[in-house]
Amino acid sequence: MRSSGKITADVPRRNNNYSLQINRWFLRPIGAWPELPTSSATERTLSKILRLICHILIALTVVPSILYILFEEKDFRLKLKAVGPTSHWLMGGINYCSLLYQKKQIRRSIEHMETDWRMVKRERDRELMLRNAKVGRAIASLCALIMQGGIFSYNVARGTSPILVVIGNETVAIGRLPCPSFNKIVDTRFSPVYEVVLTLQCLSTIVVNNTTVGACGLAAVFAMHACGQLSVVMSRLEELDGEKDECHIVQRKLANLVERHLRALR
Repeated sequence: MRSSGKITADVPRRNNNYSLQINRWFLRPIGAWPELPTSSATERTLSKILRLICHILIALTVVPSILYILFEEKDFRLKLKAVGPTSHWLMGGINYCSLLYQKKQIRRSIEHMETDWRMVKRERDRELMLRNAKVGRAIASLCALIMQGGIFSYNVARGTSPILVVIGNETVAIGRLPCPSFNKIVDTRFSPVYEVVLTLQCLSTIVVNNTTVGACGLAAVFAMHACGQLSVVMSRLEELDGEKDECHIVQRKLANLVERHLRALR
């Protein structure tokens, strides 16, 4: 960055990457990060494979749990207890599909952000936008901490607290899954099937949580980016009020501010 207050060519790209870094960390591993024009064929193929794996993981958790509620469990109270985690995974799967459906719109928003960063020519304007970008990152990080910490704590608590069941003359410890599973086809209560299913459910938890964190993080980053654009407009208006330039120069500056304001509202 030059001392004259101008911005070098690679700074806008780095600023945009900084704004979206948290979201990219969570969405890329589940194949939900939009493919940009610069993405290679290998990256596009890998993204498709990741999406297929994520769909399978969610289905392997949700479908057996629904079958458990409908056909295996007879106690109404236990059915209701199973509805909670099942609905969480089911809604997570729906959110994941919705996020994939909106990938093109998300990509356009990302490109819109990068264009806004390129339009910034003054260091003061960049600092205003960067200040709001840091708030967006902080919100995304807080969302990740709460969501991932809460759900994984629940998974660990369930996985490490087996229940004791008397079978014949023996007392047997049966493992508990975060999301109940249908045992009529494959009995998941005993090792090693239990450990395999628990691992699959933990992996599907990553998919569901990353979807929620990514969606909330994108909303926060996009909203704070718009706030940054409006902050730049307000700053320019305050400067314009005290300037004594010729009328046509003031009109041109005002037109640029109106254009920037309209871009922020899109």
